Amino acid sequence: MREKKNEKGGRGVAYCKHCKVEILDETKVCPFCQNRIKEDERKGEDSYPDIRMKRKAYRFVLNIFFFLAIIVCVAMLAINLFYYKGEFWSILPIGIVCYSWFAIRYCIFNNVNVGAKIMLQLILTQVLLVFIDWRMDGYTGWSVNFAFPALILIADGAILILMAANFMNWQSYLLYQIQLLLLSLWPLILYLKHWITKPIPTFIAIFISFVIFVGTMVFGNTKAKDELLRRFHI
Repeated sequence: MREKKNEKGGRGVAYCKHCKVEILDETKVCPFCQNRIKEDERKGEDSYPDIRMKRKAYRFVLNIFFFLAIIVCVAMLAINLFYYKGEFWSILPIGIVCYSWFAIRYCIFNNVNVGAKIMLQLILTQVLLVFIDWRMDGYTGWSVNFAFPALILIADGAILILMAANFMNWQSYLLYQIQLLLLSLWPLILYLKHWITKPIPTFIAIFISFVIFVGTMVFGNTKAKDELLRRFHI
């Protein structure tokens, strides 16, 4: 049967209310029950969904959030200045609002790899926690002593889950394991500068990240090696 296309490029669809089936054909009679199909029972159907409408909807939501974020930040800053008592307390909520904007903009609506989103969230969250530590407690160090190693371990677990879920292409997440391993090493610099006073959580995070990477290389064997050769053009 030759299919009829509607004006939008989709298929012409006839519907038989007696058989309750759709007929993809330019016909006036149902081939099953031989009943005549009325003109009002014909309908057009697009072959592909209109992705542009979804993008417009996402962009509209982002614009609303951005507009509200600006209003909230300006309002908090104005209140802080109007009732100023020697402290800019508005910096903390403004920082949280800015973090939320970047997280939504680049980690939810942006069409990038899930592994890249995890890495970006890790960095943004750590920056936010250091900022909160500095503003609320006068920097006691909990953000780097405990929070950052915990974030590294959470990211390690998330990458392992992604590798298990995408088992046929698990090696594509190997690069993110390397990035996590390198990120887990930078607190050593803070430790040498005496900014980290409790290094045990940091050492645990480094050790676990290293074990996961080595285990991936050992059990991944040829796939892991080929992925490294492809990524680094060796």
